[in-house]
Amino acid sequence: MVPRCAVRVAVLAAAFLGTGAASSWARTEHYTSHESAVHHSSASHHKCTNAGLMPTAKDLKLIRAATLCLINRERRLHGERPLRPNARLRRAAQAHSTSMAFDDYFQHIGPRGQTPLARMRAVGYVSRREGSFEVGENIAWGTMWLATPRAIVATWMASPGHRANILDPRYRETGIGVSPHPLSSRAHGQPGAIYTQDFGVVKPG
Repeated sequence: MVPRCAVRVAVLAAAFLGTGAASSWARTEHYTSHESAVHHSSASHHKCTNAGLMPTAKDLKLIRAATLCLINRERRLHGERPLRPNARLRRAAQAHSTSMAFDDYFQHIGPRGQTPLARMRAVGYVSRREGSFEVGENIAWGTMWLATPRAIVATWMASPGHRANILDPRYRETGIGVSPHPLSSRAHGQPGAIYTQDFGVVKPG
């Protein structure tokens, strides 16, 4: 009988392009095309409602909002401007979290070879005609209390590659996708969730 304790999954990953590494139970991706300007804003502290909420099918909007709040709190505390939510990035992120949950895998590249950049192109966030862009992706999963926004963001911030994506001053927009279904092959029947956060900035040529 599996004890009722939250599952942590140890994985290793490297960025598909660029730099970044993952530790614990999360992975990161980073793509770059040209450079963008660096901007800073003053640090501030915000309380993030629902940061300890367990994801279910009925509260995903609250989970996404809490996750973004925690991410932007980290950015403010490190002198970076907050990320704006982007509907296209959210669709790409949600599709990937759903795919990982129902196809039972934990990778940035989908079963049909879809990369993060390909998914962002598919939803129209990045066009082949754009002159400059930078996009990135963090993924994570956990069960029970390790599936809350607070635990997921804390794990990302403890990993150099994920932290670099979260605090990258060049990113301006983000989309968060959450599936309230952990990996069936690893969760031992425990409730949990899979998170994807996509980051981006696009500048016309």
